[in-house]
Amino acid sequence: MLFTTNDMRPMDLDPTYIPYLKKLISGKKIPTHLENVGLRRSRVAKERKAINAEIYHDVRITSTYIRSGDHDIPIRLYRPSNVNQDSLLPAIIYFHGGGWMYGSAEQSDPICVAYCRGTGAVIISPDYRLSPEDPFPAGFDDCYETLCWSFNQATYLGIDSSRLAVAGESSGGNLAAACALETRNQNGPELKLQMLNYPALGTDFDTESYNQNKCAPVLSAAEMKYFWQQYLGTELDQLNPRAVPLIASDLSNLAPAFIIVAEYDPLRDDGINYASRLEADGTPVVLKHVHRLPHGFMRSLAISEDVQRALVDIINAFRLALLTNEN
Repeated sequence: MLFTTNDMRPMDLDPTYIPYLKKLISGKKIPTHLENVGLRRSRVAKERKAINAEIYHDVRITSTYIRSGDHDIPIRLYRPSNVNQDSLLPAIIYFHGGGWMYGSAEQSDPICVAYCRGTGAVIISPDYRLSPEDPFPAGFDDCYETLCWSFNQATYLGIDSSRLAVAGESSGGNLAAACALETRNQNGPELKLQMLNYPALGTDFDTESYNQNKCAPVLSAAEMKYFWQQYLGTELDQLNPRAVPLIASDLSNLAPAFIIVAEYDPLRDDGINYASRLEADGTPVVLKHVHRLPHGFMRSLAISEDVQRALVDIINAFRLALLTNEN
């Protein structure tokens, strides 16, 4: 199976990633934007449950919820089991990806467990509301409420409220960036880091990366446009930085950012452009360009050597930001 860019150049993919990609493509019978939402959710949940079957003896996974207005926000918590349970640990509020339409906290267990293991932090992951049933601002509101709840319930959670970070992949990266903006604007909880992995940050579909990766595996340009259409409830939402962080007029005084972009990803330039804007406005930022991989690569963590190397950089960034003895 040969994968090519939009101009038909062969993709120089990480060889250890290719088995995962082949399996992913073989199970994807039709493009995401043409598949029934309910059927795809069920199929993906079943597939990921089988993949994520490992029992994590060194991480204690529990569940709780936040009562918010007329609905509950389910919360999945990950805590190292080999530390003193009375210790106050740093916390990472993690938002799963899935185009604001798919995914769940449980389906992202391997990523959250890897973050928990690598950092010794508590990972707090909400099952925020999904579009199209609940378009913006529903998912964002749930994510920001989770951040504020984590800060306010620090004692209950056993975390240090002065050592918080937000993180996410793809649409989860969008939500993490939006929460970083909102907590600055509202004088909310201070963040030590915003970890944005191949984030969806803007609605410019004519960037170089969109054109080069129009038909990229895992995520095509058409699929990403579809996700945005389902997430943005009204035309006014397109002008709201909480939905589209790249249009924010001021990116100063935000939490330091660590942004990862993938070579074969329509969203690559979103991350690059956001990093440039952050730097111009004086917000510390590290941009890591991961070659030989497409969008969504963190899900191949178990087999891809390139992804495992990227994880080392991610963990180091978290540790530098969150561990007291390294600040």
